[in-house]
Amino acid sequence: MNVDTGKMAWKFDTEQPLIGGALATAGDLVFYGEGNGLFRALDARNGKKLWEYNCGAGANAMPVSYTVKGRQYVAMGCGGNTQLDFKRGNSMVVFALPKSSH
Repeated sequence: MNVDTGKMAWKFDTEQPLIGGALATAGDLVFYGEGNGLFRALDARNGKKLWEYNCGAGANAMPVSYTVKGRQYVAMGCGGNTQLDFKRGNSMVVFALPKSSH
């Protein structure tokens, strides 16, 4: 949503509901995960899918971002979900962001 106008700026349809929510970064990236294991990055300016990775289990946690020694990382816990029967697992995936996306 455009907070200045209240109008929808873009939308990105997902196969499954987003249980953990999404993370928007100052570098115009949006990260989220789905129950099918997909962890995705979108361009916050236009909603275009930039990247995806299948975590092997439901990516239903809230993505987080942090910085170590000047390098930004994004992480997603992938444990699945019993209520919606998403594939279970017990992994944490972490990706380093390119320097230009900070």
